[in-house]
Amino acid sequence: MSNLKTTKNLNWLYKLRFSLILVFICSLSINYANAQSRLGWTTQKVNFRSGPGTDYGVISSLSPGQQIFIISSETENDFYNIIDIKSNREGYIHKSFVKLGKIVEEQQGGLFESNGSTSNYSPEAEIFNNTDVELTLKINSTIHYFSPHQKKTITLSPGQSSYRASAPGVVPYIGNEYLQSNMKYTWQFYIVTTYR
Repeated sequence: MSNLKTTKNLNWLYKLRFSLILVFICSLSINYANAQSRLGWTTQKVNFRSGPGTDYGVISSLSPGQQIFIISSETENDFYNIIDIKSNREGYIHKSFVKLGKIVEEQQGGLFESNGSTSNYSPEAEIFNNTDVELTLKINSTIHYFSPHQKKTITLSPGQSSYRASAPGVVPYIGNEYLQSNMKYTWQFYIVTTYR
């Protein structure tokens, strides 16, 4: 009799364990979906701050209906980390002043073109800002700034890299790229169009 109870208890524990794992996996997929970048608009005049709270300094005021790029749908202290598309400045606004728009899809590869090899273990990329505006290029956690028509070579880390390219008046371009060691890459930034 004691073996039967033990078996029933173990079966119950296995079912509970499976249920908890399933709930955990579902919550991970929900969090991933919520963390996506989106377009959005301000619903009224709002303070655009340097950090996620009212104790942070005000960068500027954003007008009602101003288009923004929401870096992540997850908030910090109920503030979204955003880019003001008009000025290309990064900061924070309270979520109560935001109307969410469409999800901005991440591009998978294809941004950097292979351009031969290098003796340097770390990949190198020659970036050309082929526009009349300043380009901001964030690769992983490093931000690079490019003046209009500036070309420069940057050294990157091999492996999977996430990037965000932005400029005033343009919806940021985001994605992931796998960069191989001992390789040279090129990339040219140009503006095709803007959209609301």
